[in-house]
Amino acid sequence: MPLLLSLLQGYADFRATIPKMPEISNVKNALQTIVKKDRLLNALLAGGKSLVFSIGRTFYAFWLQATGLIFLMFTLGGVVSLVRHYRIDHFADHKRFTIECAFTLVCALFTLQSFLRARRTLRPRK
Repeated sequence: MPLLLSLLQGYADFRATIPKMPEISNVKNALQTIVKKDRLLNALLAGGKSLVFSIGRTFYAFWLQATGLIFLMFTLGGVVSLVRHYRIDHFADHKRFTIECAFTLVCALFTLQSFLRARRTLRPRK
């Protein structure tokens, strides 16, 4: 034990080699300032991202509804043409009848798909 104490006496003044630490409250305040600035920046970025995605989703739904309306007009035009040709000659021109039916059916499917996608886009996310 006396040998251990004699060895430690040379190292007894080790605290003099450590620089004085600043007050913990100063360090804490500096860190809080950095974190608050970072929080503010993160909050602004998160809010901006939410705003951009919300506006984008709304614009996309509007685009889908507008294209759905255009396809609805094409579908109604096809139906009117089919009715007109039925009244005139009871679909004597089978080739024209087939093309008009296909056109009307495709436009009706595009209309339905466009409005369904718009509805799904505007649905609130869980």
